[in-house]
Amino acid sequence: MDRFFSHLKQPFTSVWLSVGFVVGCIITVFYYQTLVFTVFALSLLIASLYFKPFYSVLLGFICGILCVWVHFTSFYAISSLALDENKPYLSNITIVEVISQRDHYYLKVRLNKIDNQPLSNIKPPFALLTFNNDQLLKVGDHVKTWLELEKYRSQKNYDVFDKERYAFSERLFFKGKQVGSIIEISNNYEADLIEKYRDFIKHTYQHNSLNWLYYPLMTGDRSAMSFSQKQELQQFGISHLLAISGLHIGLMFSIGFFITRYLISIFIFVVKPTVQQINLSLIYSLGGFVLAFSYVYLSGFIVSATRALIMLGCYLVIYYFAKQALRWRFILFALVCVLLIDPFSLLNPGLYFSFTAVAIIFWVFSVITITITSSGFLAIIKTLITLQFALFIGLLPLSLYYFNGVSVIGLVVNLVAIPLLGFIIMPCLVLFSAISVFIDISGLISVFDSLLQHIYQLLLLIPQNFRWFDTTNFSQQLLVSSYIAAIIVCFLPWRLLACIPLLLVVLDHYLLTKPRWQLNVFDVGHGTMVLVSNQDKGFIYDLGPIYFNTFTRVNSTLIPYLKRNGIDVEVSLISHMDKDHAGGLTHWLEHGYQHTFKLLQPTGPEQVCRAGEYSFYDLIITVSEPAQHLITDNDNSCVVHISDGRFSVLLPGDISTKREAQLIQQQGVLKSTVLLSPHHGSNTSSSDAFIHAVAPEVVIHSTAYKGQWQFPRTEVLARYAKQHALQYTTAEKGQVKIEFYQHHYTVNLAREDESYWFLKD
Repeated sequence: MDRFFSHLKQPFTSVWLSVGFVVGCIITVFYYQTLVFTVFALSLLIASLYFKPFYSVLLGFICGILCVWVHFTSFYAISSLALDENKPYLSNITIVEVISQRDHYYLKVRLNKIDNQPLSNIKPPFALLTFNNDQLLKVGDHVKTWLELEKYRSQKNYDVFDKERYAFSERLFFKGKQVGSIIEISNNYEADLIEKYRDFIKHTYQHNSLNWLYYPLMTGDRSAMSFSQKQELQQFGISHLLAISGLHIGLMFSIGFFITRYLISIFIFVVKPTVQQINLSLIYSLGGFVLAFSYVYLSGFIVSATRALIMLGCYLVIYYFAKQALRWRFILFALVCVLLIDPFSLLNPGLYFSFTAVAIIFWVFSVITITITSSGFLAIIKTLITLQFALFIGLLPLSLYYFNGVSVIGLVVNLVAIPLLGFIIMPCLVLFSAISVFIDISGLISVFDSLLQHIYQLLLLIPQNFRWFDTTNFSQQLLVSSYIAAIIVCFLPWRLLACIPLLLVVLDHYLLTKPRWQLNVFDVGHGTMVLVSNQDKGFIYDLGPIYFNTFTRVNSTLIPYLKRNGIDVEVSLISHMDKDHAGGLTHWLEHGYQHTFKLLQPTGPEQVCRAGEYSFYDLIITVSEPAQHLITDNDNSCVVHISDGRFSVLLPGDISTKREAQLIQQQGVLKSTVLLSPHHGSNTSSSDAFIHAVAPEVVIHSTAYKGQWQFPRTEVLARYAKQHALQYTTAEKGQVKIEFYQHHYTVNLAREDESYWFLKD
């Protein structure tokens, strides 16, 4: 069998080790404690016994596993901090960010000591804290006080932004509050070079209309940008231009390279040294790397910038010192360096965009050197168009998977924006910033700003429909298959083989049995938000709570879920106007869903719903008669029964035992397969008679994690247990998704399906 692998020509051992290391990190981060990890590890072990090249791969694989575990136990594991959530601990903290100070301080802090136990000095953990304090607090203050801490936890839902995973990658491990009074505040904080640099850039461009663009370009800090500004850049497909990455590092390296070359040319002309063996190209590159490193340092070593600097360093080392300066080795070794520094950077989508973009650029130039023989300006334009088109196509699967859409106009806009940034904006900003250290050139900057502002205003004239195109669920299987097919087309002579991975995905899609309809009870904290979908059409029951009279789960959960799954909502219903059920109503209406209330609440969602029986494609929706002689909002909740003839769901809102008794007397349709527990599992609801009448097989409690009302109550849990019903609480299980088939149904739990081993409770 060794002859079978003879075509590999025994690559360098370092390459095999690197491949094994990268694979080991990926398999461990994403699949540890799963069957995939075990099968893959055993397969690699068996292969290494028969084929010599796999010895090095196996060694690298083991090193990857060890690397993940060393980082996890050293910097990410918090099991050693066995904190009692109800006990205050004397803590030493440093304020990193003041998020809000409207009613009380809401801070992001770095934890230095807890209960006199020093934490990691290399990568100390962070926490979000609430402070009730009259003293002035600012970034950089060292505070000694008593804190009650609990493990960071957020709502968990399918197909939306995973806050817990993001918090883990940012090492944000705790939430908590200050108790008692502050013991000590140390204000002897001096701004470091990075903060002084950022203040200088902010002051230099503060009076310009596009200061929100210049500041992140020069510092990497996008915190001052508004949501609308970020959204506009995303729609135009140029948001990547503000994230300090390979493009910016390459530009800084080029500027440093040519500045060094110019200075050395002057030195040689004046001094006329006699030494001939000096590699001037190496010195030029060193000057460029120093400027790129300074730029990354002043950006605060943000992840994307650090990753690009590592890639640049690896490329330069291989180019100048390796016997075979292969571009693909550079990409592999750069990836190894990034994962050695932090293997959990695999959780960052930017990693995949960066390395995929570099691979595409290398491939394009390897093809262009063969196919393009002309020279001059026309060839440069042709090269730029080819490169931009290749990047657009090559990064399209990643964009569809992570952002559920693509910028339609981005292909054209980037043809202008990237050269504009590379040859005009960045060099000018560097020049202006350097000159502003010595003299005031605000007039020249204003002229430059007015020209760019005019160009940006022209960009805003592009209609919304041409900016961004939303797509439905782009699965991970389709993502992987797309890139396998692309690799086959680009590098193998048998290009027809590219059809195989795509064909497998298509067959899986069409042969896999699909549910007839779905029930989704979202994890929204203390509140209710339910989606029933059938044939890509949706019925909404309640819109969840509102926080601080500002934030709702409509924008962060419901709308993204609908877009990703291609569901068109035709009917909406608000059970009653309590804030935990109607909190998202304003945002829902802002998205243009007023028409969805016409069927059941034609006079408005503030009114009691219209009783009757309605057809919703293959489903029958039955709305019970309103309450008799009960005046509370809870008892006036709309009670909805949904059935396909075999399986059914009952949504009772916040009704109490009094309304439950009326429903039983009215002999309405109550018996159901699935029940959303009345009033979130309150003991004022879910009477024995009601439970017996409904006879649910599955009960879902929509509650907050460790909420102040402690729902569901233990008495209620016991009553449903007597019915032998399966019970699921959104606070513990996350979003509950029930899929109904012809003869059976399945229960899917987001916290079990979407959590990795390092996020398990």
